[in-house]
Amino acid sequence: MASTLLSHVASDLCIGRPRVLTLPSSTPVAAVLAALRAGADPFVFVDVDEPVASSGKKTGTATTYVKIGVADIICYLCGDEGNLRNPAAALGRPVSAIISAGHGGVARRVDPHTSLLDAIDALLTDDCQALLVPLHARARKRHHHHVPLPSIDADCCVLTREDIVRHLFGSISHFSPVAALTVAALGLVRRRDDAVLHAVRADADALDAIPLLRRAAADNTAVAVTDGEDGALLGELCPGALASCCDVVEPVTAAFAALSVGEAMAYIDCSMTQYAPPEFLVRAARAQLKDRGLDAMAELVDAWDAAASRQPLSPSSSFSMSASSTSSDEDSPVAGRARRPRRLSSGSFGWRSTEDVVACHSGSSLVAVMAQALAHRVGYVWVVDEVSGALVGVVRFADVLAVLREHIRPQVLCRGTTIC
Repeated sequence: MASTLLSHVASDLCIGRPRVLTLPSSTPVAAVLAALRAGADPFVFVDVDEPVASSGKKTGTATTYVKIGVADIICYLCGDEGNLRNPAAALGRPVSAIISAGHGGVARRVDPHTSLLDAIDALLTDDCQALLVPLHARARKRHHHHVPLPSIDADCCVLTREDIVRHLFGSISHFSPVAALTVAALGLVRRRDDAVLHAVRADADALDAIPLLRRAAADNTAVAVTDGEDGALLGELCPGALASCCDVVEPVTAAFAALSVGEAMAYIDCSMTQYAPPEFLVRAARAQLKDRGLDAMAELVDAWDAAASRQPLSPSSSFSMSASSTSSDEDSPVAGRARRPRRLSSGSFGWRSTEDVVACHSGSSLVAVMAQALAHRVGYVWVVDEVSGALVGVVRFADVLAVLREHIRPQVLCRGTTIC
């Protein structure tokens, strides 16, 4: 393992990765949303141009960024009464307003020659979610000479905790016997009384989930949605999955502002199919917005709805509309309000239903949990009771990385010796 894992650098993991979009903090929120809609990635990186705190390790970090996605914009709009009453003004403010309100995840820019171990340490420091690596570093490596770190405007790709875990999973046999131990034995299960586990009842006001969703976006997890009676896991509000809602931010924001958590889940799922949500949910959301004095939000949704109805239908949408036009159920989507097919993201998350959760048991092995999370492209796995299905805790990639890093540490100590 010392001759393989310990010899890798950050640029080795960047082969074939696309560049990410970096924006200045003065960019209007509306422009950030437009960039998310136009691009393939589920987030953009905002340069906050702040000095990085010294960690005592040489990681090559030069600049701090904040990762902004659709969930951060929704939380920004819903997390302040003034923003809900005047969403147009909120969207016109610079994206620094989102950052100053505590939204977004921390990302660090690192030298392309940063070692794998230092990259892991950087991802485990100060709640860092991602690393930005200059793209053209590999060409320099092939020429066997070093040059100064590129300017801040250089094209970069992103490495996340999931990317590092996926890379280490390729050498999982080197982590024996740790990989075969249960997540409970390794202390990886964060229980319900832990601050990093975010859970809300399905019958709660969806606005109550916004602070939890903000924290989940910051630590790359999700908000568990549970049954109020027995605590059974019903679904989740995942910031990564919400990235596919970039085309329907306005109505989804209205759903959070007006509906219950369970109703908002249904609203999101229906919005991401080729149809609009059921009419009874649309009417309920509009009525609640009016009752709460959020007329401007209702008008914003109406404007979005009018613009969406003018979009041409794709062939698949047209076929689906004609196939379902015979239905007379009032809960069916309204004819003429077709949605274009959902966009598949090239980032860490693709679209999935809010009820499609990834779960394991306390007795599941670390390698099984890693494989499960990587297969579903998530950075966490819920832990449920084997009998009742009640939510017990969560296993996060941040904690998995810490365990794997500790297993590698003895290899670091014996580097340079003849026998390890």
